Amino acid sequence: MSFYPQPNKYQCGPFALKYALVMLGVFKNEDQIGIIAGSTWWAGTDEIGLSKAAQRFKCKMKYFHSIDPEKARKLLNRELEAGNPCILSVKNWEHWVTVINHSKGKYIVVDSEMDKVIQIKSKSQLLKYWKFYDEDEKMRSYDGYALCPKFKRQNQAALKLKDAKELMYKKNELLAIKWNQYFNDLTAICNSRKKLSTNYITFSEFLRRNEKNLVSKIANWHGLPSYAEIKNILHNMKFVANVYDLIIPLNKEKQALIDVTSLLMMYACGKYGMDPIY
Repeated sequence: MSFYPQPNKYQCGPFALKYALVMLGVFKNEDQIGIIAGSTWWAGTDEIGLSKAAQRFKCKMKYFHSIDPEKARKLLNRELEAGNPCILSVKNWEHWVTVINHSKGKYIVVDSEMDKVIQIKSKSQLLKYWKFYDEDEKMRSYDGYALCPKFKRQNQAALKLKDAKELMYKKNELLAIKWNQYFNDLTAICNSRKKLSTNYITFSEFLRRNEKNLVSKIANWHGLPSYAEIKNILHNMKFVANVYDLIIPLNKEKQALIDVTSLLMMYACGKYGMDPIY
């Protein structure tokens, strides 16, 4: 359900809202969003429909606009720094994209029209893409919508430039596609750091303590998954846990070890099969 291209030209709006919601820890299917927003193949999705869909998922679409490119960029930066992913109208209001973070003049843009949906754009690239120009009025404008949740942010993503670059690699394509599965499994095992201030370990520390044992037990007991394959899944778990700042309470470390072991063995049996052992 997560980071993959749109299958047709008219679903960019639902995809843009979907990616903004993912950054808030909310996972909804683009088809469901499209139905609520009233998307059609002949007209696509307008801002009214997107706002209606956002409200269904307890969010508000906050409009911002400027005719000045630098002022528009500052308005965008302000929303991103407040933790609000932004949906921009680009290509002269013919397409929707999601901007999820910025750093040092670079912007992480999720564009469902691209084969690699996660893009990194410079300031000038973004402004060129974003600009609307009215030939009749000889006027330009930059229009966007910040997605502001009406609920308490428990699982806010913090996808940094280095994370976006890593997620763009071919080797991480499956991680991007299976993003919501990793998130759902991890939130069943871990807590949000916002809910717990003391007596916890990070998922990275959990793996430092337990990865060697996890990898050897799963690979050797099942017999077919390689050490590298199991390590890659654990790396993906750590990547998602770090983006959403998930932690494990100290008194639940043993339970987390059982849960992760169970997930890895289910993965091994699901991929390679297994005969009854008793």
